[in-house]
Amino acid sequence: MKYKIKDYPQLKKRIASMTIEELLKTVICPYAEQGKPVPRGTSAVFVHPTTTDNARKTADMINENREDRALIASDMEYGPGNAIVGAVEFPSMRAAAEAGDVELAYQMGVCAAKEAINAGYHWTFGPCVDIIGNINNPIVTNRSVGENVDAIIKYSGAYVDGLQENGLIATLKHFPGDGYSSDDQHVTTSVNPLPCEEWDNTFGKVYRDLIERGVMAIMPGHIALPAYDEPDENGLYPPATVSQNMLTGLLKEKLGFEGLIVSDAVNMGGFCGYMNLYRASCAFLEAGGDCLLFMFDNEEYLVEMKRCMEKGYLSEETLRNRAYRMLCFCKEYFEKHPVGKKLEYNREEAEFCAKEMAQKAVKIRSDRMGLLPLKRSPETRIAHVVLNSVWTDDLHRAEEITAKLAQYVNTVDCFPDPGGDKLCEIAKSGEYDYIICSVLEDGAYGMNVAKLCGPAARNMMCGWMRFNTPVVFIGYNNPYFGETYAHSVDTIINTFGFTKYTADGVIQKLFGE
Repeated sequence: MKYKIKDYPQLKKRIASMTIEELLKTVICPYAEQGKPVPRGTSAVFVHPTTTDNARKTADMINENREDRALIASDMEYGPGNAIVGAVEFPSMRAAAEAGDVELAYQMGVCAAKEAINAGYHWTFGPCVDIIGNINNPIVTNRSVGENVDAIIKYSGAYVDGLQENGLIATLKHFPGDGYSSDDQHVTTSVNPLPCEEWDNTFGKVYRDLIERGVMAIMPGHIALPAYDEPDENGLYPPATVSQNMLTGLLKEKLGFEGLIVSDAVNMGGFCGYMNLYRASCAFLEAGGDCLLFMFDNEEYLVEMKRCMEKGYLSEETLRNRAYRMLCFCKEYFEKHPVGKKLEYNREEAEFCAKEMAQKAVKIRSDRMGLLPLKRSPETRIAHVVLNSVWTDDLHRAEEITAKLAQYVNTVDCFPDPGGDKLCEIAKSGEYDYIICSVLEDGAYGMNVAKLCGPAARNMMCGWMRFNTPVVFIGYNNPYFGETYAHSVDTIINTFGFTKYTADGVIQKLFGE
């Protein structure tokens, strides 16, 4: 059933009596920084990943002596492990679909909601429902279900149900849709190039279906959609976050969304690079948005926004309306979900679901020479090569693979980023029966994540994959590695994420167990 923010007429009197400063604080979601005073007077606060105890303490401090409680938010795009240290770790949204079990996607949402609420959270900025139309896109990769519209609706919808049925507000992102551009919203405004009809049948279908399903919040990205918008005076199409055509015309009127609109982070280049930060913030609110994510809770924000209001960039009427919607959104939530209520939670069952998803998601992407399953004997020798990007800290994950391999064969030697020349030496020596190559490349801001870069790329030199020793590549963070390097690599396994259960799934594929 479609969600609509509940109207509370009694709150209109309060809104009418609030100062401009109070109203401005009501429409932002800043983040709580460790060691600094917690934000006060805002309707929502983002709490960065931390332990359950720390999150709960922070939430209590934020809401101490407050008449209107603030919503505590975080990013849980796929399970609680995104936000809570020590929580159950699910691999990714893409893994949920690759596992082929919609119940697991639902249980991922249930698990996220229960662990989050018991830690003091109320709101998650997820799931990501973008569509991969360009494997060089630097944003989406494993964060979304992938390329298939129906699969995105099926698995993301199940996740939303699991979240919201258990009291955690879900947020679809990044409207009007990422995944087709090779640009990064963190750096500049990206462009969704789809014409109207194609957008309607892809992104439009996803949002329509999930809006009808009852999702409570939507996050527009700093993404232009020329098909449904007009260029500015410089001939540039504006990001959806500052466009009335996007937020009111397309999202609210055409798609019928009546929930809360929260911006993507305002410090991203696609937003404050297109337009001055405070002018852009005014434009977002005037365009139909309700809540500014990561806006600073400080004097500069208040001064600059009031200055923009004096110049006519934001009307007082609009500001009071957006503040009213935020207060109504919060009040409705806390009416339905009493403060301090703990949800019953079976950690063992949640771990089982996470294990099932992680292991079912591991897939053989290609095996052109019929190398798999690997032959195993007490004398089998394996060189475990790790191509580790400078932008990822997952080297400890490779150590888990090495340890698992050592349980199956007598000799496993690990070589982190040895370089092409050394790899040629290893491949030519005949010392090893197999080379297992773990690719831990995870991209960075502005980066084409379907391609290796830096040290990981340099390791691909010299053609060591084509000498005497058979090679298996394992892609952990990048589902499109195989598409990019198919000419160089015959045997590829994709995991679509890496949790403590992934290594077992990899071993099963390597040795046919």
